[in-house]
Amino acid sequence: MRHVLEAIWSSLVMPASRAAIAGKRATDLPADRPVYLALDGMGRRHLMVLVPDDTQPLTQRETRGLQISTERLQVGTNPEALYIDLACLDAAQNPTFCAVAEDLLIVLGHSSTAAREAVIRTLVRWRAFWSSRTAGLSKEEALGLFGELWFLRRWMGPVTVREASRWLATPHARHDFQWPEASVEVKTAATTAVGGPVHRISGLDQLDDPVSGQLYLFSLQVTDDALAGNTLAGLVRSLADDLRDSEETLLLVNDKLAGYGYNPAEAEAYERRLRVISERLYIVGQGFPRLTRRTFGSGLPEGIGDITYTLAISACARWLVAGAPTDPGAAFLRGAAGA
Repeated sequence: MRHVLEAIWSSLVMPASRAAIAGKRATDLPADRPVYLALDGMGRRHLMVLVPDDTQPLTQRETRGLQISTERLQVGTNPEALYIDLACLDAAQNPTFCAVAEDLLIVLGHSSTAAREAVIRTLVRWRAFWSSRTAGLSKEEALGLFGELWFLRRWMGPVTVREASRWLATPHARHDFQWPEASVEVKTAATTAVGGPVHRISGLDQLDDPVSGQLYLFSLQVTDDALAGNTLAGLVRSLADDLRDSEETLLLVNDKLAGYGYNPAEAEAYERRLRVISERLYIVGQGFPRLTRRTFGSGLPEGIGDITYTLAISACARWLVAGAPTDPGAAFLRGAAGA
């Protein structure tokens, strides 16, 4: 649908008058749900949702580059009517605006939710992504996010506010998941290596003991496969679908995704297809192969600021606690045992 919406906006001729609005009605919506994709005299994109005359006006929220108003307007030669008007004031945000429009049109087309409520709920869902400017994730960052979301949804799910809160979603945290009883560092490698992947450990703190609780390492091995069904964008969509009845959790996850640098408006960039070869959870206990600051009793040599090293998972077999989320060794990740 997004390509269709882009084509409609691109086909509109900017009105000669700055006050005029040219628009085309969105297709595939019920007759009683008129919505127009429009362009004003300054070339700015609008999404205009026709509402009953007694609709309570929406209050403008602090949203950079997005203007929200409820007023009587005329679109092209159509009669003047009351619209909730969403206007994109920053052309750089047009892709995100198009994604918001797509989401809203899907809601309006598939539910009986009042138009005003549908607009409010759609804007809330997109709040985090609208207010963030990202240059997109690198291939390595996207792979890392895939691994963290895979662990969150498959190993810690069903995801509630509690599980989402344990996900730090920032490179500045020592470990990817933290709570008082345990911490989990997630490592993902795209390789077909026999015997398990080799992971890069970024610094001496990444496998160091947490302040409290037990440290675990989750190793995910994937490979590129054109026939595989797993993609980062698909994983994000599946998680959002899981949380459709839990708005609080969805908003928290969206905030974390936006902080990570992910924007669903750029989903096409994250359709790399991955086949999962192995997923394993290890306890980082006594003797586990790792380097920490304690490894260097007298401190790092002068002039050495930090150390990055690689860890071969094949050397960690004795510390394996689970090869699937249903294994007893992973039970602490779910339910009362993980509370």
